[in-house]
This record gives sequence, C-alpha cells and structure tokens, in this order.
Amino acid sequence: MYEKIERYVVKIIPHKGYEVTGYWQDDIHDLKSRIVFDYKTYKIIEAEVEAEKTPFSICSEGINCIKNLIGKQVGPGFYKTVKSELMSPEGCIHVGELVMGSVKAAIQAASREIPEWVDIEDYKTRWEAWGSIYKDKCIFFAQPDAETKALKMLHECKNKHQGQKAI
Repeated sequence: MYEKIERYVVKIIPHKGYEVTGYWQDDIHDLKSRIVFDYKTYKIIEAEVEAEKTPFSICSEGINCIKNLIGKQVGPGFYKTVKSELMSPEGCIHVGELVMGSVKAAIQAASREIPEWVDIEDYKTRWEAWGSIYKDKCIFFAQPDAETKALKMLHECKNKHQGQKAI
C-alpha cells in the first residue's frame, strides 16, 4: 500500500505576486516548498524547500537545487528548465514535481481573484495567456471562446460566494 499527500496553499503578496507553499508527504518523504512568483514577470523571486523526512542523507543536497530556479521565468520552456535544474542527478524529482504543482496552483489562484492593486485590463491579458495553457488539454478549454467563458464563470461563482463585483 502506498499513499501520497500533495497540497498547495496560495497567498497573494500585495504589489508583489503570489506565494505558494507546497507539501509532499509519503511514507519516506515530508517536504515543504515555498515559492514566490512575481506578478508582472512571473519570475521566481524566492524558492526554498524544507525536509522533515527524506529517505537518504544526501537528499538534503538535492532539494537545495530549488535555488537554481530563482530568477527563472515561468512560461514556454519552463518544464524543460525544471527537468534540467531539479529533476537531474544533482536534484530531486519530488522537488521538481512540487515546483510544477506550485506553478499550476499559482495560475489557478490567479484566475480566481483580481488583486485590488492589479489593473483589470492587465489581468484580462494575463488570463488569456493562462487559459492557453489548458487549450486542447481539457474538453472545456478545447471549445471556441473557452477562455472568455471560463473567466466569466469563475468570477460569477466567486461573486456568489463573496459578493464581489465581476469584471
């Protein structure tokens, strides 16, 4: 029997971006990552991993490779960067998976809320780019105008729960 728990918590850092804390736990690992993404550039400006439990003492060296991502921009080719910088003989595959999960979590969170310090037109432009990540990888996003429909649906749903004004 094997069980893995993976969880992500995203917080908005006003006038800066998104902080994502990722958790990876199984019978021999207990890892916690913290990554801060700059809102304007989507570059990683802070990255660290703590290990409560790893199977081997050398793992602590591998998890420190996350620092190689500081200054890297999330976008086309980012997964290749993660593979070469983290999922390598000097790195840790689980940290790479935490990073990719953190990217997805940051994008999901960003699609649900417009921080008050973000220009609405800038947000809409970014949403189009984020929506393209899912194009042809999901039955909904393969539809024409899916990005527009999703944006409207997400904000209508959020408004029901928080009483906020939609775009």
